[in-house]
Amino acid sequence: MIKMIVVDDEVWVRERLIHTIEWDQLGIEVVDEANCGKEALDKALQVEPDIILTDIRMPNMDGLDLIQSLRDRQIRTKVIIISGYSDFEYAQKALSLGAFDYILKPVEDHDLLHVVGKCLEQIQSEKKKEELLHKADEQVNKRLPMLKEMLFANLINGRVQNEQEVLAALSDFQVEHSNLNHFCVIFHFKEWKEDGIHLDAEFKQFVIGNLIGDILQELKCKTITFIHADEVVAIVSSDQETEYLKHQLESAAFSHMLYKIFGCPVEVGYGGCCSNIIDISSSYRQAKQSLLLSGFLNQERITLQAISTKTEKNKQYDIEGLVNSVKLGDKESVVMHLDQLFVNKPMNLIEFKFIYFQIISAITRTVIDGNRSLDDVSRFSLQFFELLQRSQDVGEIRQLFEEALFKIMAYLNKTQTKKKRKVIEKIVEYMQEHYNESINLNTVAEAFFMNASYLSKIFKDDMDVSFSKYVMEYRVEKAIELMKDPTKKIYEIASNVGYDDVQYFTKMFKAIKGVTPVQYRENWAE
Repeated sequence: MIKMIVVDDEVWVRERLIHTIEWDQLGIEVVDEANCGKEALDKALQVEPDIILTDIRMPNMDGLDLIQSLRDRQIRTKVIIISGYSDFEYAQKALSLGAFDYILKPVEDHDLLHVVGKCLEQIQSEKKKEELLHKADEQVNKRLPMLKEMLFANLINGRVQNEQEVLAALSDFQVEHSNLNHFCVIFHFKEWKEDGIHLDAEFKQFVIGNLIGDILQELKCKTITFIHADEVVAIVSSDQETEYLKHQLESAAFSHMLYKIFGCPVEVGYGGCCSNIIDISSSYRQAKQSLLLSGFLNQERITLQAISTKTEKNKQYDIEGLVNSVKLGDKESVVMHLDQLFVNKPMNLIEFKFIYFQIISAITRTVIDGNRSLDDVSRFSLQFFELLQRSQDVGEIRQLFEEALFKIMAYLNKTQTKKKRKVIEKIVEYMQEHYNESINLNTVAEAFFMNASYLSKIFKDDMDVSFSKYVMEYRVEKAIELMKDPTKKIYEIASNVGYDDVQYFTKMFKAIKGVTPVQYRENWAE
């Protein structure tokens, strides 16, 4: 109910305003009355009314002073002024102070209802906007950590479409980057799964962020740490020389410290320096290459900056697209991605070997995860590397890579059935909890950090129905349950199951049940 206070120094006027109109029919409750502005202000501070209906000329505190006092105290009550012809100038001043409107005496019911009606519309409009803004703030705050990780993931993967927007986002997240040098450090945890050890990703991120901060504290470095592809990535920014900072980290026996904390080996890869944080993807690739090769060649760290710089312009291949094609088991798409590597790529045999090794390593670590043993991944990748080293022809390398990917696809097809079932169960559970919200394939895929096309495929394979149809049918069943309450309107039911557009809800309901919601309710009642 909308709360209202009536203010006038004459009792009979207050009585008339309160009792001659059925305010409750308009959704208004007269919560109190006052005989002057001072009394009205005291009561307004207590009950926080939505509307104050007040005269201008009153003892102790008049209507103008009341409006000013409410404004000074930031009370957002709508004030409607009642004034005589002789007080017209006062009414105009009241409007300048923020009064909603004025009504001339003698007060006619239809004039009063007209002004109050407009006031109600504005109040309801403002409340709806506030609710939407509050809901938007909640969603933003809830998604803020994920949005930050998405921003940094896009940065290190070179997915920057609008540089100014990215820089503005970094500023919003209070990330300092101007006039500094930046480089990437990647930490890969080789967890001992046979011992049942599983490290929490947020704990890894917290520990590493604090360790780097402690080691580089005196050098006034800025460090960003986040999770990406099951690894912890750090972006270190400073006006110091990059090689000196790396030396500081190595001198502190960083890997040994992490081993003592986590109880498992931690591989560390370092990237080169860049002066613009937008170019950090280059440093990330160098760190990734260093990390991948050091793991397979059993070395402490390998510097690949020279190779990376030489082949930088040739790295236009789409690793993410290739990984998704492997996950989907789409052989034609895999072949298409492989063919793209040979288009306008003037590279020698060594460079081709390097690129293929990088991609196969990335795919085995990204795709073969979950319950699979790390030994299986390492063994497969090492076998591929040995075959790659013996290859002396670009065509032979191309054939070897295709066979390797097809083996991974066959392996996934055999081993991922149970994992997919668990994922689908979690997705169904999530959908049943959020069916009354604005959800679709893309938002659910985002919530589970999955590719939407891949989710669509495995959902259809497992449930024998498309995701969108499943959501519609579930919402219809929930709507039918709500129809058992005869007091609920159809548009309310539509909103309760996630449809703000009642016409679309009706159309969708009829497509599934063959009748409209109204017809279904009438048939059920009979």
